[in-house]
Amino acid sequence: MIKALALALVVLSACASPASSGGDDVAAISVASSLPLEVLGAPPVGVSAVIEVSASLASQHGLVLFLDLDNVVGEGAAYVRVNGSERIDIASDRSSLRPFGGSSRAHLALAAGSVRAGLNDLVFTYRRQISDVSGYRVLAAAIQSADGTESAALDLPPEDPDAWTAPSLELDAVARGSDLFRQRSPDGGPACARCHANDGADLAYFAFSNRSLVARTVHHTFSEADALAIASYIRALPVPAVGRIVDAPFQPGSSFHGAAGAGRDAVLADDSGILARAFPGGLPESIAWDVAASVDPAFVPINVEAPSWMRWLPRHVEDAWFTRDNSMIANAEAALNASTSTLAEARAFQAATIVVGKEYMFEGDHDARIQILRYAAVKLWDWQRRHGGFDGADHGFPDHGPASTYEVGFAFLEAANAEAAPDAMAQAFQWWSAQFAVNPGRSLSNGERPLNYRDVLLVADAAGAGPELLTFLHLVGSYEESLGLLADDFGTDRGPVRLLEVPLRRVDAAMRVRLLRRFFAREALHIDGGGVLSAEHHGLLTNAWRGGCAELSASQRDEVRAGAPSELLPDLVACP
Repeated sequence: MIKALALALVVLSACASPASSGGDDVAAISVASSLPLEVLGAPPVGVSAVIEVSASLASQHGLVLFLDLDNVVGEGAAYVRVNGSERIDIASDRSSLRPFGGSSRAHLALAAGSVRAGLNDLVFTYRRQISDVSGYRVLAAAIQSADGTESAALDLPPEDPDAWTAPSLELDAVARGSDLFRQRSPDGGPACARCHANDGADLAYFAFSNRSLVARTVHHTFSEADALAIASYIRALPVPAVGRIVDAPFQPGSSFHGAAGAGRDAVLADDSGILARAFPGGLPESIAWDVAASVDPAFVPINVEAPSWMRWLPRHVEDAWFTRDNSMIANAEAALNASTSTLAEARAFQAATIVVGKEYMFEGDHDARIQILRYAAVKLWDWQRRHGGFDGADHGFPDHGPASTYEVGFAFLEAANAEAAPDAMAQAFQWWSAQFAVNPGRSLSNGERPLNYRDVLLVADAAGAGPELLTFLHLVGSYEESLGLLADDFGTDRGPVRLLEVPLRRVDAAMRVRLLRRFFAREALHIDGGGVLSAEHHGLLTNAWRGGCAELSASQRDEVRAGAPSELLPDLVACP
């Protein structure tokens, strides 16, 4: 039998007092005792909290409610009400919107007189079901003066995943929850284990709370009793809560650790300072070709948020994927799951999903391809977790291993080219940012994988990347694509010459000169060593020069030409 106390811990129940509900017409409002506030479940549901405001702050005009948010994906769903005043659509501040999930912030104007000295009730509600979403989270809240000089913050402790316990008191809850997680599908979709790690380890690793587990399971039409059993099963897994549901896996930054990455706070507001963080000693005026040789991008913060775990999970899984091509994916996955599986099985599984995904793409179904490759990324994440983990020097992405996050990004790129997915370029770049962090090539690039840096730069540009991020990508990518398998291709159109076009259009004039001088110094070494330059190589250099020379002064153009090998001077003549 499930005790009422256990149920109240995880299910949004009507436990709030009339004062805390603020008069909102939501039947299920819980009172928050920790952060984040998880406004989850079948709408309309809500969470209330209290902010204490000084008389000085309450008396001011033009007060603003600041919110630090996760997963506000659409308008007309996430609302807040202060002291029973008019509901405010959080998405009315457009900067709060993240259509594909992720972190955001909002600054909402508060009505005059809605804030009082002393305790102020905030009621956050989720009022409209959005496809594939079961709510949002509030990580911080504060009432601020218009000029930001005075503020009163929501004062709640962070929730401690180590303190979570199994919510169901049924004796067989864990065993029953395991069976439900792996086998049951009351809503007609796949079982939970189909989209997640086979045993649900991802839900424990990324600290999905009891509340979120229950809310999402009920969303899939499990009974509350069954949802509590599934949550109890996840709580019983011997998997530490290393990451957090609001932090993107493999987010680069100075505190990078395992698949948990460096956390949402590592995401920079803009790209200024990226180069200083990547090269603490500064970039010299004459930049060495191997300047990025010792840089690990995992520890360099950037202004791009990698996909959250919620975006790793496929939006749907179809039985037809696994029977196609003589059950290619199913057979490869069975080998991947074997206790004796090796890197060879991991590569074979990724290859199978690529083949089947391409078939769907050729049939015009880009979404199926994206979901298949997301599916593969989740299963390979679980394989990596079980085979060495994520804390080694390879970050869990061994040399010649599947570039799973690259593959998802590549599917988005081709969907963008076919205009088959919204904001696909931006999504491709986010996935590739994760790949760049965990394995940028390590001198083993083949020009296509683990990253095709020409595509990376083009997608970064299309996604609005700034000059410092583009320069960083160029410095790492050009070095990676001059080594190993690509060393003999330096003088061809497969060499780093293909990585000049975007930087020469997007970085400032002084940096263009420095990047060209670096490139020409390496070109000279190639030529002096007996290397030749193909016609296609010359053509790419000419196009890059024409695209970026107009913003150079006459003296800068002369400087560039003076430092170029004579073989390149014909490529540097014309300048629109």
